[in-house]
Amino acid sequence: MKFNQMNRRTFIGTTLVGAAASVLPLPAIANTGPVKIGMISPLTGSGGSYGPNIVKAAQVVATQINDAGGILGGRMIEIIAEDSETNSTASVRAARKLLDVNQVSAIVGMWGSGPTLAVKPLAIEKGVSLSCLGAADAITEGDTQGLIWRFQATGREWGVPAAKAMLAAGHKKVGILAVQTAFTQSMIAPFIETIEAGGGQVVVQAEVKPDQPTFRAEVDKVMGQDVTAVFLPAYIAQFTSIAKEWYRGGYKTELYTLTIAASAGVNGGGKFISAVGNEVGEGIHHLQPTNDSSSAVYKEFESLMGAKAGTFLPFSALCADSLAVQVGAMERAGTADATVYTKEILTITNGPGTATSGAVNLLNAIRAGQDVNYTGYGMDVSFYSNGNLKDRPFGHFVIQNGIDIELGLV
Repeated sequence: MKFNQMNRRTFIGTTLVGAAASVLPLPAIANTGPVKIGMISPLTGSGGSYGPNIVKAAQVVATQINDAGGILGGRMIEIIAEDSETNSTASVRAARKLLDVNQVSAIVGMWGSGPTLAVKPLAIEKGVSLSCLGAADAITEGDTQGLIWRFQATGREWGVPAAKAMLAAGHKKVGILAVQTAFTQSMIAPFIETIEAGGGQVVVQAEVKPDQPTFRAEVDKVMGQDVTAVFLPAYIAQFTSIAKEWYRGGYKTELYTLTIAASAGVNGGGKFISAVGNEVGEGIHHLQPTNDSSSAVYKEFESLMGAKAGTFLPFSALCADSLAVQVGAMERAGTADATVYTKEILTITNGPGTATSGAVNLLNAIRAGQDVNYTGYGMDVSFYSNGNLKDRPFGHFVIQNGIDIELGLV
């Protein structure tokens, strides 16, 4: 299966609708036309290494559904993907097009907290469901009218595994050097709480702005203290500069960060090591929400994506799950109106019911009148009533000889 080339500032309209629709009379088109699903994904910018696979995951699932007859009595799924450029301005522009011009029924694959927070009020205003991969706590706060669904761990949840990993390694005096973003800032309080509950102490804490030209002063401030490890919640651009300063300074402090900042190859990354080299990256720890790569359903997803066994695709897998859940809820409700069908999301994800994986299996079970409990590609999908995903597992990795070594789940 071939996928379109995705370019900056250019949307990809993947129309998965049979040519026969073009000859139907207008009333028939209105009743049986495509269900349009929008995507705002990072095809360029700091998240650009993740976006293409996120879009591909949705396209693969949509093709599966369409090949099996579509939804709602034969309506095809049409994926319309836009580039978020990993920034809020481009994301708002993309959202206005999807909502006002394309008139999508849902938006999936929204990656990054800043872009998601910028698009959230537009989706709510239009009564369109937004499934996101952003972690900032504020995404699901306030009156979301049941339209916002987070297929990712919250920012608070990202801080706890890093603290637990440090404590397990015997670190009692630690530091924090955090980038000032909604996502990274939400991790700090739970990180400190977990360290202190485990008998540790945060000795020093500093912040940096994302666009600072240099981080030398902050690195010297934190690394120069009596600490054995430092938590650095950041993105790849900032962490690359910080790691270089850490290495030049000859500091022996162990670094713990996020996989999106320091991966040597997990989930299609690897730009960090190519930017700093093996010697700088050696021994750096990183964590991220992950999948059970040994499960049969995840192996099925790897096959669908054409990926080799053991490939980490957590964002892509959860995007596939988000599309499956959205269309399953539409089928259960009998409508693509998000103000109606989103009320069925908890009934198909939280059980009780038959454990069901994959979009086509989910749709068939719903049509058969079965109670279902959707078991996703990325994890066993279950939500709190506010739209937050429950119990996302985290993987702990360390870079050795330029590759990621998985140390286990936290």
